[in-house]
Amino acid sequence: MLNYYRTEIMEKMMSDEDTKTAQILVRVSEEERDEWKRAAEVSDVPMSEMIRKTVGAHIRTILYCTHPLEFRITYPWSAFCDKCGERLVG
Repeated sequence: MLNYYRTEIMEKMMSDEDTKTAQILVRVSEEERDEWKRAAEVSDVPMSEMIRKTVGAHIRTILYCTHPLEFRITYPWSAFCDKCGERLVG
């Protein structure tokens, strides 16, 4: 449940263009850039949005537990993921 709210918050943050003020520089080859641009055009989204969503999804899998609910162990004082051991609540 907590993971759902984290995902919902991250998606809200990624969709709100007005909050996008920080920039990063990524060095890629011309071929990679062209490939990324083509993928964004095929997906009908700006390249920056495609990169943000892709990186954001990868970050969520690294920083937050994304295992299904059947792996959750819930106690009155906290909740854990039995698969990765992450403390989810409490």
